[in-house]
Amino acid sequence: MIEEEYRPEEKASIKKKYKVFQTLASMIRQRGFIEPTKILDEDESWEQFEAKYRTDALPNRIICFKREDETDKLLIIFYTKQAALTLDDAKKIIVDFTNHQIKRLIMVFPTDPFATKPQIVDKKARLFIDQVNSIQTYSFELFGEDDLVYDVTKHELVPQHIILNEKEKELLQRKYGLVDNQLPRILQSDPIAKFLGLHHGDVVKIIRKSETAGLYVTYRIAI
Repeated sequence: MIEEEYRPEEKASIKKKYKVFQTLASMIRQRGFIEPTKILDEDESWEQFEAKYRTDALPNRIICFKREDETDKLLIIFYTKQAALTLDDAKKIIVDFTNHQIKRLIMVFPTDPFATKPQIVDKKARLFIDQVNSIQTYSFELFGEDDLVYDVTKHELVPQHIILNEKEKELLQRKYGLVDNQLPRILQSDPIAKFLGLHHGDVVKIIRKSETAGLYVTYRIAI
């Protein structure tokens, strides 16, 4: 029996999901996380992904671990409800992932979560999420699938950005006798800062190609 071909719009949807998963795989790797179950795999081909998810349901959540510390977890949730995310929804999600000692959450929406029409995240929920993010120990990030179909770090004009850990940041400041407000700044709203999940005070090392110096290194602090 010849397997029935699925509709073009379904194939387009799976193709988009493949791009989203590839970008997420790159994102967590550059943030220093690993995803042990290999749901997110940068090396997986489109053909492999399509064969896997043509009939099977896509996962609705994925847990990742910091490479050097398995207690530092990042949870990725795919929002599939038809209604907008409400304040009650957001609070329940926060309670759920804090109970499981998860401090970092990425929520992926089918469309732009910051759009007002149609509303995807209601105003009260958005304000609550902003409050959560103001506490430096927690992170609640919102992405639309369209934000993730292309990996911004692979653009030829985007130099390599590497997040410094606290020890590396301290050594940098000690070496050059700097304090935070003396470093060049990068806005947390910058696409690369959003991709890397930079918090206020995080420092990134930026490596640019130079025709004269070969490589040119600078540092920026997130504000």
